[in-house]
Amino acid sequence: MIEKENKNPNKRKKSLLKIGMASVIITCVVGTASSFVFAKEIKVTVDDKERVLSGGMFQNVGEVLENNGIKLGDQYTVNVDTNSVLFTVNNIEVKSKASGELSFDGKTIIYQTEAKTVGDLLKEYKIELGDLDRVEPGQSTALEDVEEVDVIRVAVDELPSRQVITYTTQKKDNPQMEAGKTKVIQVGVNGESSQVERVLYENGVEVKREIIYDEIVTAPIPEIVEVGTKAVVVTPAPVAETPAVVETPAPVQTPVTEAPAPVAETPAQTTTTNTIPEGAVKTIIQCTAYTATGNATASGVMPTANHTVAAWNGLPFGTKIYIPSMGTTYTVEDRGGAVTEGIVDIYMDSYEACIQFGRQNLEAYIVY
Repeated sequence: MIEKENKNPNKRKKSLLKIGMASVIITCVVGTASSFVFAKEIKVTVDDKERVLSGGMFQNVGEVLENNGIKLGDQYTVNVDTNSVLFTVNNIEVKSKASGELSFDGKTIIYQTEAKTVGDLLKEYKIELGDLDRVEPGQSTALEDVEEVDVIRVAVDELPSRQVITYTTQKKDNPQMEAGKTKVIQVGVNGESSQVERVLYENGVEVKREIIYDEIVTAPIPEIVEVGTKAVVVTPAPVAETPAVVETPAPVQTPVTEAPAPVAETPAQTTTTNTIPEGAVKTIIQCTAYTATGNATASGVMPTANHTVAAWNGLPFGTKIYIPSMGTTYTVEDRGGAVTEGIVDIYMDSYEACIQFGRQNLEAYIVY
């Protein structure tokens, strides 16, 4: 016969109470121990200064930094996610963001960035460089070492042009012409060349210009001037002998009322010189000749050979024109219907002299 187990309810309640109290005690002991066992120390570098911080292994990085007086702002960057738990992190680096001025395309901005190099900064602001563009300093430069970054846009243009080639003057001795005289036997003509210049611009400002193509289109014609080398022979004037003076007794003089002697007109003086007037402007003029018409000149005076010329309206009356080959300085005293700019008409004594002179291009010096 099997006896049934005699169950006592009070005894069962006491057992459960003991088990509960033991659980509470164990939990408290384990919790207290875990506060020591689950703590972690970690090395933190703030702007190259190291510190050792302590925090719970299951705290996030941001809380640990803030609990230790490190408050992060927009000007700082952290090498780890601040929401990461501490036990997953080995070290923490906190650095100030790089800041400075960035100039590009005509504007300047203040940047604050986590970019490490100048090249990274350009990518952050989506700035692309053309084939000729450059940035100063270079793209590999660390941003922590610079305060200003300049993007320089470079452009090249090629400009065609026409240039004047000034003619040269060649002198040729003429032993048949008196020394000091000159004569233009070939009028100089300027030439022309075709050029292409390459111009370099930086940010729209010209910084360099060079000729990359130069070809003569029309060659210049040199001016050829004959220079007299013939020595001038000066013949001394003959000296008249003075006859001996014979003294005779002076006659008795009767007072006579003398009539005034007539005054002879003195012809106009001509100016002959071999010296270039001071301040004169050298030019080549076309010279023709004319002779007496019986009338006064346009300036109101009678024309005089080796003195009077007719010139264009741009030369006022009284203007001096020195023509070396003529050895004379002429004065503008007349006008003429055919006397246009660059032409002068020289007054001469006779028609034959005018025909012999003809038309010549001569070197001249004008005193304005």
